[in-house]
Amino acid sequence: MKHSKLLALAVLLMVLLSSCGSAAMENAQFGEIRTEFNESLDISEPEYLSPDGNSSEPILLELENASLSGSARVVEDNELSGSAGIFVGADTDTAEISFSAASSGFYDIMVTIRSDDDGRTNALALDGERIGSLVSSGAGKEDILISSIYIEEGEHTLSIVSEWGWMEYDCVMIMPSTVDFSDIYNVTCGLSNENADDNTKRLYAFLCDIYGKYTLTGQFADKGRESFEYLAIKKETGKEFCVLGLDVMNYSGTALEYGDGGGNSIEVAYDWSVNAGGIVQFCWHWHSPKGYIPEGKNWYSSFYTESSSVDIDSAMNGEDEELYNLLLEDIDRISEQLKRLQEYGVPVLWRPLHEASGGWFWWGSGSSESYIKLYRLMYDRMTNYHGLNNLIWVWNGQSKDWYPGDDVVDIISTDIYAGERVYSSQVSSFIECADSSGERKLVALSENGCIPDPDLMKRDNAVWLYFGVWSGSYTVMWDDAVYNEQYTDLEMLKKVYNSEHTLTLDELPDLKNYPF
Repeated sequence: MKHSKLLALAVLLMVLLSSCGSAAMENAQFGEIRTEFNESLDISEPEYLSPDGNSSEPILLELENASLSGSARVVEDNELSGSAGIFVGADTDTAEISFSAASSGFYDIMVTIRSDDDGRTNALALDGERIGSLVSSGAGKEDILISSIYIEEGEHTLSIVSEWGWMEYDCVMIMPSTVDFSDIYNVTCGLSNENADDNTKRLYAFLCDIYGKYTLTGQFADKGRESFEYLAIKKETGKEFCVLGLDVMNYSGTALEYGDGGGNSIEVAYDWSVNAGGIVQFCWHWHSPKGYIPEGKNWYSSFYTESSSVDIDSAMNGEDEELYNLLLEDIDRISEQLKRLQEYGVPVLWRPLHEASGGWFWWGSGSSESYIKLYRLMYDRMTNYHGLNNLIWVWNGQSKDWYPGDDVVDIISTDIYAGERVYSSQVSSFIECADSSGERKLVALSENGCIPDPDLMKRDNAVWLYFGVWSGSYTVMWDDAVYNEQYTDLEMLKKVYNSEHTLTLDELPDLKNYPF
């Protein structure tokens, strides 16, 4: 699902490049700038559901007793508990096993696997709904923990569904959860950049104030208030989202050389922040520099590993000085664009080098050490060399092994494409994000397909700071402002945008005058 979303992005880029204008921000259509302070927001200390004092006895499930389909099979081995386990590999493989919960409450689910490959991934589902990913580290036999899953008293089915399989599974232990959510939301640190400007400090203060209480609605929409996504959501819900997701991909050297100018993402961000009073999130699908795109590959999909010859290890260890300098030049180009927003007082949720541990982007195709070096280089170059003091740094490596350090991160986020109409809170991923850092950071769902149910987010204590539904078919029909119910049905969309647990654009305070 993730791969298809990115393919659509690459193909669509050529169309976007030809249609994006470059009108100056001064010529934008001005709306009424928000001046009031929303005093109705409840920013008191949030209340958390405890693990319920769940006293249920742990449940051990030996997976050789599971019902298997596809080519999944039993594996006999004395190193496995019960001297046997199962092998799941092909795309059609599944394993299902039933169990009974003695009482309703929060449970931790520990799955014991064995694999010598790093990054093998299958899904774990409860009663047919995905609750987490089972990802191997290549360490052989290991335990993978899916934390704080709410399970009702009674009979249930646990399933392992192959996605990128080839792993052996030994057993599953289901036990009462002991996660302390009061600690997870205890964010006490300030911005990583001590020289952040006042508007950036104001936005960060607001985000800290609402964290654990509200989730900001968010949407990727290249054309902002003229996009199909914006128009469709407003038509169906009567509401507007808070966080607009955009991309700086068209400003890289390769896009400028082969494309049609740099697009107008900066102008759209200006309009959304200054005129509409909203919040801007930027990511960067970073095209490979010229000379590092293999013959026969398209430049507009060169952020993919498969369409790039960038060797990030060589660039960051000094072996390829030319590549290093080209990367630095691109960082400088993007910095100049973000500086335009700083001049107009626009703070940015800046999410570079995202989804690295997945390996499908060139910046994640090497070692985690090289990725961390590149992230820290970008932070230093943008913050200390270019003096960009309007950035709130959002790290999105998708694995704590790729975490670059508390001193260069303000928000930890993850991207989840759980399938169609899967409204679970994704609490286990929320906890993983929160546990990635040494200090407690804000946690966001920076990209998603379907939207989690706000009632389940509240019940499960997984109150994401914001979500960011991807553009195109995740929200609308491909070529019209007609809402597409494939991923989030209309009833759920309306529920989300009208929930007391979420905030929409009309509910934001005046962020240019917010106290800090």
